[in-house]
Amino acid sequence: MSDATRVLLAEPDAPTRAGIGLALEADAFEICAEPQDASAAIENALRDRPDVCLIDEDLRGGAIAAVDAICRRLPETKLVMLTDREEPRSLLAAIRAGAVGYVRTDLDPSRLAATIRGVLAGEAAISRRLMVRVLESLRTRERGRSAPTTPGGPSMTDRELEVLELMAEGLRTSEIAGRLSIAEATVRRHVSSAVTKLGVADRAAAIGVLTGRVCV
Repeated sequence: MSDATRVLLAEPDAPTRAGIGLALEADAFEICAEPQDASAAIENALRDRPDVCLIDEDLRGGAIAAVDAICRRLPETKLVMLTDREEPRSLLAAIRAGAVGYVRTDLDPSRLAATIRGVLAGEAAISRRLMVRVLESLRTRERGRSAPTTPGGPSMTDRELEVLELMAEGLRTSEIAGRLSIAEATVRRHVSSAVTKLGVADRAAAIGVLTGRVCV
């Protein structure tokens, strides 16, 4: 049996699909399925149980629906959205559905392979350029002061953002508590609140939303 990383590639554009497929296969990945719509993507994922699903944002039948369905039924499979737009709201919708990456379809193939390996290692795949736009959105000021928000959701507080930013710098809970002169339990409470408000699974995902973990 092959030890190659198995990838489901749901990309409706034939030239793009061929380019990505050839590049990944040349880098020791195995394309196990190439579905052309959301229902086929879900069916193929459940049948083939790939390590990674690359799903184009414009997939017929709804890319978000496909990501959500695959994430719920195959929680170990990593889901990456392919896009040519890089919109913050679309990124957040993809993350809420279960995606751990939001990557341009025209990304250099060699970098795409490295990005997928990073995702399999537990990292998020979000471009720095898009993260700047997300941060600008999250830092929308209320009455002239910063209060990051999620679309349709409650605002993050300045302290919650500060705690996440310190975590992104690599500080441990005890170090953040010392830096901010607060209890460790308070740090954990701020993190939990931020995770809930951002609509992500855990603190790592929250940091990924704010900073990105893979530079693509």
